[in-house]
Amino acid sequence: MKYAIYLLLSFFIIIAGCSKNNEILVTVDIDKYTINDFKDRLQFAPADDSLKKLEKINEFVNQILTIKAAREKGYENDPVVQAAYETNRKEVIWYGFYDEQLVKKIKIPDVEIRKIYEQMIDQYHLAQIVVSNESLAQYIGKELKRGVPFESLLKFSLDTLTQNGDIGSFGALSIPPELLEPLKRTKVGKATEPILFGDHFYILKIIEYKKLDTPKYSSVKENIKNRLMRDKLVNAVEKYIQELHKEAKIEYNQKGLDALIKPDSLITPEDLNTWVVKKYDTAFVFVKTIRDAVLNQYRRSFIEPKILIDQVLFPDLLYDKAIKVHAENHPEIKKRLKFTLEMLLYQKLYSDVVLDKASVESLEVVSYYKQYRDKYKDKKFDAIYTQLKIDARNAKVDSLRKSLFNELRLRYNPMINDRAIALLLKEEK
Repeated sequence: MKYAIYLLLSFFIIIAGCSKNNEILVTVDIDKYTINDFKDRLQFAPADDSLKKLEKINEFVNQILTIKAAREKGYENDPVVQAAYETNRKEVIWYGFYDEQLVKKIKIPDVEIRKIYEQMIDQYHLAQIVVSNESLAQYIGKELKRGVPFESLLKFSLDTLTQNGDIGSFGALSIPPELLEPLKRTKVGKATEPILFGDHFYILKIIEYKKLDTPKYSSVKENIKNRLMRDKLVNAVEKYIQELHKEAKIEYNQKGLDALIKPDSLITPEDLNTWVVKKYDTAFVFVKTIRDAVLNQYRRSFIEPKILIDQVLFPDLLYDKAIKVHAENHPEIKKRLKFTLEMLLYQKLYSDVVLDKASVESLEVVSYYKQYRDKYKDKKFDAIYTQLKIDARNAKVDSLRKSLFNELRLRYNPMINDRAIALLLKEEK
């Protein structure tokens, strides 16, 4: 289960700052769009300069104008848009529900981050005595309390590889908690009481303790926070999966699981009609419906079929739960659904007006070659025809794109707030 959770985390964990700036950026008729609306659609990259940022702001304006035009043309009722929206709607709901129920409920106080940081810069130089017998460990401990030198007791240690028991320096973060806690209570130059760790008893002497100058807290704070977030999320997801499984009465059929990875030569009609997993005592998944997909993944990764199914089952169970509690009415999820529909409207109109009209005939390729012959120098037409056709089409896309957006600007006359643009341009990278 934990393995499945870790696989999901690459998709799930999104830790991003949410701007509270509601400054109006663009006004189109009675519709107003804020800086936050811009950030919901587009993000500045760390390397973006002012010109690149302005291009993204311009792209945002183009998007909202295209969406407005698509609505006026009735694209919300377009079969392609409706089909795409239904395909995406389930994912938006279950992921939004996941975000609200699990991710956003996890808090990482600064004190926890600082604690991990202190362990990163705490450095212990240690020596050890290792024994397997408890009575011998207690004897060594008593001798140390009497003032017997640590070095004179090394003769009892099972560690014969290190010189004087010196095992080197370690960051506190890399020391197991069972050993670290006694070390924290021990002064430099002194040794801990015997500590049972695994099958042996350890007596650790602190040769030196120091705090490192690097890394600086500011440079690692976010990485530490993300790691703590991940660890807490793993535990939260594991617990939530168990609850969902119990609520949905999930049950696996070992015979069906075995049939999923049977060689083609041995699979039978009976195998194909065997159920693999069921939920709510009413919904069954049969071998024949998922065998090809599971077998393909299994041959590439050798991950057990049950784990592969769990990866798919978790979103399904989340969606079931989300629908049960009407999560689609949650403001944030409604916002995501609205955004999903708007992007589909944008893509459909853009495709109809630009991409679908950008096909290039052979004569257009010839004309393009003649117009930009210097660009291709001494290269022969036949040798670069494919590249020429690509370049000619890209040029046509650019032309149609500019024409579309210019027309929309003239039609809707968007009012852009210079103050909001200045705020965006001044944001730190």
